[in-house]
Amino acid sequence: MKKISLLIAGCCIVFLALGCAHGPDQKKPPEDLFAEATKYASKGRVERATELFLQLRTYYPGHTLAREALLAMADLSFEHAEYDVALSNYREFRLLYPTDPQAVYSLFRMGMCHFNQKATFDRDQTEALRAIYAFQDLLDHHPDSPYAEEAHTHIREARIVMAQNTLYIGKFYLKKKNTLAACRRFREAQRLYSGLGFDEEIDNLIARTCGPD
Repeated sequence: MKKISLLIAGCCIVFLALGCAHGPDQKKPPEDLFAEATKYASKGRVERATELFLQLRTYYPGHTLAREALLAMADLSFEHAEYDVALSNYREFRLLYPTDPQAVYSLFRMGMCHFNQKATFDRDQTEALRAIYAFQDLLDHHPDSPYAEEAHTHIREARIVMAQNTLYIGKFYLKKKNTLAACRRFREAQRLYSGLGFDEEIDNLIARTCGPD
């Protein structure tokens, strides 16, 4: 991931210098650059494909294919699990082209970048929470999008992991006989994660730990 990020930064500097040194007649047409980049991408040649997509964006920033190149770079990084790079490109696409139909797709993929990096229930849940925020943003602003159903599914899956994390921490406190801290976690789980399949377990833990209301 760092290697690709450094490549992108280095290529931008080189291409800007080349753009000043050479006229447009010495550059490949945008269609050729896009076709060549796509060919390398299909072969898994991530660095070479990225380099060519960047050339296209640098030499022809106003061309329609420059827009497609940015999304192609994002997809390429996503497909190779370079989620931080992909996230940056999807975010840039939404910023530059907010009214483009693919902006909704970019938002969905931003959620997937976080979702695919979410940790197991016994680890930090920052990525799960970020995934929920991104998917909820999509649902709030594009409820009829073709990605809405999948967004709902992933929100539920992320919330399940977060519920498991809360119960895990509560049980840890309970094991350490810190019933006050355990009770707080179990009540938090009851308040935030009802309807996810843990209701009976949570009720039993609260009764055991918190005592009568």
